[in-house]
Amino acid sequence: MDRNAEYYYQSARHYLLPVERLDDIHGFVFKLGKKNYFFRGRETPFNNLSSSSIVSNKYCTNKLLEAAGIPVPKATIININEYQNGALEKKMASIPFPVVVKPTYGGLGKDVLCNVQTMEQLTKYLDAKFPLYEYLSIEAFHGQLKSYRVLVSNNRIIGILLREASHVVGDALHTVNELITLTNKKRAIQNDALAPITIDEECHICLTEQGLNLDYIPDADEKVRLGYTCNSSRGGIFTTVAINTICKENSKLMIRIAKLFNLNLVGIDVECENIATPIESSPKNVIIEANFSPSIKVHESPLNGNPNPVTKKIIRQFVFRHPLSYCYSLYQRGRTGYYIKFFISLVFLGLMYKL
Repeated sequence: MDRNAEYYYQSARHYLLPVERLDDIHGFVFKLGKKNYFFRGRETPFNNLSSSSIVSNKYCTNKLLEAAGIPVPKATIININEYQNGALEKKMASIPFPVVVKPTYGGLGKDVLCNVQTMEQLTKYLDAKFPLYEYLSIEAFHGQLKSYRVLVSNNRIIGILLREASHVVGDALHTVNELITLTNKKRAIQNDALAPITIDEECHICLTEQGLNLDYIPDADEKVRLGYTCNSSRGGIFTTVAINTICKENSKLMIRIAKLFNLNLVGIDVECENIATPIESSPKNVIIEANFSPSIKVHESPLNGNPNPVTKKIIRQFVFRHPLSYCYSLYQRGRTGYYIKFFISLVFLGLMYKL
């Protein structure tokens, strides 16, 4: 079972829900009332198919947020036929360089390239990726900002992470290339959610921006950035941020986004100067995307900061959604049933006493 599903499973067991592991789907199910609730990997029963389908399209997400007056990067979309017919320059007319280019349908930071500076670089990327994807999205790049993942469940913020792109810290002895190897060994031990840092095109762009290369030997404690994409699957790291850090204006904005897409569970990616100050106060700050099946293991076992048991907060919703069915399922459990019967008796006697 995937680690995300495992966290949900253990939280469901914590609340004594009638769970059953299903090895055939690599997940589990529990029944409350007349409904079966299935969990598989990051997939949960909280969001409807239509909303999930819309936000899985990064361009649609961008345009719906823009139409709602929510700050987003300027964006366009291009398919392989348009590209082959020479439509790229027209598509790029309103998008200033540098840009981010990525699969319109994608995730985990795969094949995302940030800080593309020229049309030549962009064309090179499109030539390489169009055999793999039908649609690619191009967005204005908002650099020099902090990256956050805000987890919203049932119109309530239950988790915040500060995400940082791949980097190494110097020791005045090893080259950047050697430090990447050493850092990857540490990442493999620290947390199984951390994929290794890779030396890819974005890495070279980032090093070039700093006037460095892989043979550079950083000073002790000197930080060398190796990319812009903050996913842990691309060498990034994540740190728990206290929920009370987010300001009221941003909290309302996150809930507004969740309601806009009718998503009961959503991870919202934010690029801003500080989550503690209103996002809408600066044109630099933007909402990047919304994730309908967000990873929760990064909250439950972060690399830095205190673990945040978000699955318990999420699973608790079922108890309040089906209180009678939940009590009945507890009533049917051996020793637990005894305590439920005792509790019901006390409630009954209390009501009789009032009468």
